[in-house]
Amino acid sequence: MSSESGSRIAKTICNMCPTYCGIDVHVENGKIVGVTGMEEHPNHTLCIKAKAIPELVHSSERLTNPLKKVDGGFKEISWDEAFGLIAAKLTDIKQKYGPQAVVVHIGEPFVFTDTERMLRRFSELYGTPNYTTGASFCAFATIMGQTLTCGTPILPHYSVDTRCIIVWGKNPSESFPLQADNIHAMLGRGVKLIVVDPRATPLAKRADIHAQIRPGTDCALALGMLNVIIAEGLYDKVFVDQWTIGFDKLVEQVKEYSPERVEEITWIPAETIRNMARVYATSKPASISSGVAIDHSTNGVQTIRAITTLVAITGNLDIAGGNIYNTSRLKRASFRLEEKIVDEVSIGLDFPLFSHYTHEVTVVPALDVILTEKPYPIKALLVVGCNPVLTWPNTNKLIRAFEKLDLLLVVDIFMTETAKLADIVLPGTTFLERQDIRGHGSHLVAVANRAVKPIGNSKEDWEIWAELGRRMGYADYFPWEDSDELLNYWLEPSGISLDQLKQNPGGVHYAEREFQKYLKNGFYTPSKKVEIYSELMEKSGYAPLPTFREPAESPVGRPDLAGKYPLILTTGPRTVAYLHSEYRNLPSLRRLVPEPLIEINPQTASSLGIADRDLVKVESLRGSIELKAKLTEDMHPRVVSIQHGWSEANANLLTDDEARDPVSAFLSFKSLMCRVTKVGG
Repeated sequence: MSSESGSRIAKTICNMCPTYCGIDVHVENGKIVGVTGMEEHPNHTLCIKAKAIPELVHSSERLTNPLKKVDGGFKEISWDEAFGLIAAKLTDIKQKYGPQAVVVHIGEPFVFTDTERMLRRFSELYGTPNYTTGASFCAFATIMGQTLTCGTPILPHYSVDTRCIIVWGKNPSESFPLQADNIHAMLGRGVKLIVVDPRATPLAKRADIHAQIRPGTDCALALGMLNVIIAEGLYDKVFVDQWTIGFDKLVEQVKEYSPERVEEITWIPAETIRNMARVYATSKPASISSGVAIDHSTNGVQTIRAITTLVAITGNLDIAGGNIYNTSRLKRASFRLEEKIVDEVSIGLDFPLFSHYTHEVTVVPALDVILTEKPYPIKALLVVGCNPVLTWPNTNKLIRAFEKLDLLLVVDIFMTETAKLADIVLPGTTFLERQDIRGHGSHLVAVANRAVKPIGNSKEDWEIWAELGRRMGYADYFPWEDSDELLNYWLEPSGISLDQLKQNPGGVHYAEREFQKYLKNGFYTPSKKVEIYSELMEKSGYAPLPTFREPAESPVGRPDLAGKYPLILTTGPRTVAYLHSEYRNLPSLRRLVPEPLIEINPQTASSLGIADRDLVKVESLRGSIELKAKLTEDMHPRVVSIQHGWSEANANLLTDDEARDPVSAFLSFKSLMCRVTKVGG
């Protein structure tokens, strides 16, 4: 415990979710006693998670010393012993099997942080090509689809000019409350709202059009909307003629997707599809905000390409109130070691475009490689700030794979379900015990200051990898004595100093927002135009036009299973109380969402003899779980929904790790087949 005395306010950035709001952290005698919004920061309306920060940082369940697995239990050891054991084991594995036998995986809390940069550098020095992150499961299918089409990621821009908003496969009321607040405010000005979701989310209930879609068929819906917009001449002809490649081929492609055919595929009435297309195309400027539900599909990249094409041909790309670029223009130092980057065969060899756009490897094939030892043995997995037992698919298979490893190292702040399987567990820090830089969009950067010292004997996470690197003979590559040195090095090319950021806790603007930048330089694609037809996709063996594929596991694709597994299962709906598998051990948040539930339509439940809060069994091809039923009219009668992240009812015991998007390797967490029965019924 810190010996610090007195009261102060630390101004920093919240990392309880990816909104990254500015917060004032109230500290008394070295302990956090409260959190309020930082008025200087543009995002300072806090959600309920921020109020639980003191519980997170000062939880009695925090890991505070390194742990070693001994006879099935854990024994506290010193950092010196821990580093010695890890270095020796990694050296031995490298000598026996080669550096590619180690897979590194870093979770969502550390993406775009100095910890990620240090771990990436460590991986390159060690020599493994198998550096992976949460990008394997979150958002990067969207980034790939958008970048393939218009050269850069895009995001919705809400302005006084916006006349129409589509929220597609996303529930910002739970996942991004600030965005939901903005949308609600705009609805008061008469903005049209369209929501695409199998659940009647809070925004869907306020929408002008709610398209209650069959999960996994979003690409067909987008192609159906393109059919209407093109057939009725509602597209921006000037933009299409000057700034697109392949529109003529798209015209032929979408003829197959009449609203009537798309109704058969998606369950959305043909007239609703026509209305959606007309409202979106004639209410310019209009924006589309899509969620990770689109990524979690075996057709995700093509779906995003189709949605991005909708944005482009209606003239809503890179304009105020439409969809704008989402790329940082901040110049910063690279921590990559080009001379150390290896060309070894990675576990993601079958997904070259994923590596092309993310500059890393997908971790999705890891379980198969560990179990089969093809193309080579994997002997160690280093997991940082991630809980794969609850967040990766097909948990039973995952446990078999993890138990086969010679070394499973986990760095975390709690004894997670994954940490329980580890050989060595190292205590990391919460975001308030370390210092980082946070970017906000393409124009603002801020410092996330340290509010308190690391709890107990824990270490700042970047220091763990710097010290392990030194132990393994890489000291020359880790010269930084503290995070101030590290961040100043990173910031140097930007012309912004760490002191400048500390003096401006609300952030420093480094660029002005511009629109229609393509008029000067074109788009960031090989042709400098929007590539509706992608030659890169074609050269890589994929369909060059946005193309619908039936979900790998569905009543249409697998009619042989429809009798036994009649319901479509979607997993991972967000709740504002939690983020993935995090925060369920924090009392104030647990009171809000105390237990796992399966959402099921009352009509469906009645036909199965299930009443509200009955204990039910949910079965898929992979496994089964038991949890209570929540009856709600919000669910489509043929769809059921389960949150992920619960150890008491792990939804990923049901999910599949083998059917993959051919471009991104992403998996279908959102469209699986299942059956539900009453326990004891």
